[in-house]
Amino acid sequence: MYQKIIKIVLILSLSLLASCANRGPLPFSFDFLKKSADEDIEKISKIRKQNEILQKNLDIDLYTAIALAIENNKDLKVKLFETALADRQLKDVKFDMLPTMSANAGYSGSDNYQSSTSATVGNNDIAASKGSTYSTSRNRDVVDQDIGFAWNALDFGLSYIRAGQTSDRFLIAKEIEKKSANNIAKEVIRSYWNALSADKLIQKYDPLIKKVKIALSDSQKIEEMLLQKPMDALLYQKELLDIKRALITQRQTLINSKIELGTLMGLLPNQSYKLVATNQPINILDMDLKNMEKHALVSRAELLENRYQERISVAETKVGLRSLLPNFNINAAFTSSSNDYLQNKSNFEFGSSVGANLLNVFRAPSIKKMNEANTEIIKEQRLALSMAILSQVHLANIDFQMSMEEYDTAERYLKVSTKIADQVRNAQKIARFGELELIREEAGTLVAELRRDISFSKMQHSIAQVYTSVGIDITTRDTIVGGTELFAYEIKNKFSGLGKKYIAKVTEPIQKQNPVAKQFDENYKKFEFSDKTFKLEGQGSVQYSARLANDQPLPSWIDFLPTQRAFLIDSVLKGDIHEIELIVNAKNINSTVDDQFTLIVDPILKSQKDLAKIIGTTLKEKAEIVKASKIQ
Repeated sequence: MYQKIIKIVLILSLSLLASCANRGPLPFSFDFLKKSADEDIEKISKIRKQNEILQKNLDIDLYTAIALAIENNKDLKVKLFETALADRQLKDVKFDMLPTMSANAGYSGSDNYQSSTSATVGNNDIAASKGSTYSTSRNRDVVDQDIGFAWNALDFGLSYIRAGQTSDRFLIAKEIEKKSANNIAKEVIRSYWNALSADKLIQKYDPLIKKVKIALSDSQKIEEMLLQKPMDALLYQKELLDIKRALITQRQTLINSKIELGTLMGLLPNQSYKLVATNQPINILDMDLKNMEKHALVSRAELLENRYQERISVAETKVGLRSLLPNFNINAAFTSSSNDYLQNKSNFEFGSSVGANLLNVFRAPSIKKMNEANTEIIKEQRLALSMAILSQVHLANIDFQMSMEEYDTAERYLKVSTKIADQVRNAQKIARFGELELIREEAGTLVAELRRDISFSKMQHSIAQVYTSVGIDITTRDTIVGGTELFAYEIKNKFSGLGKKYIAKVTEPIQKQNPVAKQFDENYKKFEFSDKTFKLEGQGSVQYSARLANDQPLPSWIDFLPTQRAFLIDSVLKGDIHEIELIVNAKNINSTVDDQFTLIVDPILKSQKDLAKIIGTTLKEKAEIVKASKIQ
């Protein structure tokens, strides 16, 4: 019977080996791939349902966008899973420090008894004749069990060091996770401002593109009817098409920016969301350059990772040296057997042993020098990395200064372009010339506004780069218990607490400067407010603008001269208006403030109306007195 079993086992083994030998490429089937794709689509479709902000249909400002990106970004989730894996490895390696406990049970059998005989051996080391009788000390079928305990002092020491190394690797994973989160926040800041600009400008692009299409159509009709020289008409159309092409290219850039922001926030490409303006953009870090350098050398994730690697290398030296020490074992076991020939079928065994490779003494210096060399390499790497990080801090600050200058220039350029477009628009109404000049200036103004917004986005991104280069962490939510809204609020508070505070206030209100327009010319009156009216801290030159108190533009009969801080009133065009409610805004790159006041544009007319009002009030009072007396 046992021979049959052996044959069956041999046949099965040969069949298994044959199937392994014939194993070839096995591509996935279409059904399997389709099923896997359907599962992925189902998981992706759940993103919107699981998203708290989109469920509530809340407005997304800058800080909400950052919070959403940190919570939902798939690349960051990979880092989170890697950190979780490192944490599990840390918990697992701790078991290596425990003693080993083993339990075994087995069965052995044979067709025949394992019997044997013996022969006597004399002093001359020659065996006598073999005995004629056989004996056995074991049943043909035996069941054995044992449970044992073993502890190796050297393994315990090495496992203790390995646990420390695994802990350092977990801390490295945490630093990498933190760095990834802050890098994503930095990209969200840039994409948010680009997307916000897209929401605003796309509404202006579409009407202008429509106007270009109408002008093109009119020009083609003029060309076909030979009402204009063919070359002039074609050149006119060519310039219109160049403008249209530039507008379409810019429009595509704007559309892509919103999709990019949605991707960073972990949303689907076709998932809509509502952006709102942020009432508190981030300000530059409130820290001088020297303290920035110190903070970067203490807090940058790359340096902390290098320091942990150095500690791992030092621990590796200890592992190498301790592995050369003598090996000390302690063991104990309880055994039992069904062998009837044993006097004691159960037994408790224990013992200890010490062993060492004596040649290891010659390896110790080599291992020590090798690990010391590795540690020195890591130290040199950290020094090189420290120098690179200090350079990044300086470059980030330089980039911020340059981005502020670029934004200031773009802001001024937009104002000039807007004024030119207004002049051309007014001239076109009077002269009734072609649409090309007006379209060109409106397109130029739109591009100038886009460039202004892009330069502001670059400035905000450069501020975020300063935070990142210094190693400021604003994305950790370990201590935050709550949803996305609370997380966004905490991020906003972190930026606000770390950012530089700029004072913007009205020191001498215009209302207290006797805002009365005085005669300047035969038909014009002028009022100028003091250069000490406002106090603004921050970068860039102070820019003034004026509007009506209801936030509408100034009427055509009053001009504001920003460089002179003056209002010029056309006495003829103003009509019978004697005063007007105005708001003056003063701003630089970092701060802004408004001052509302009443400007008396015609003091004589105001006095007359005030007098008439007083007289009217007096007559009314007298009439009421007479009326009352008649009733009595």
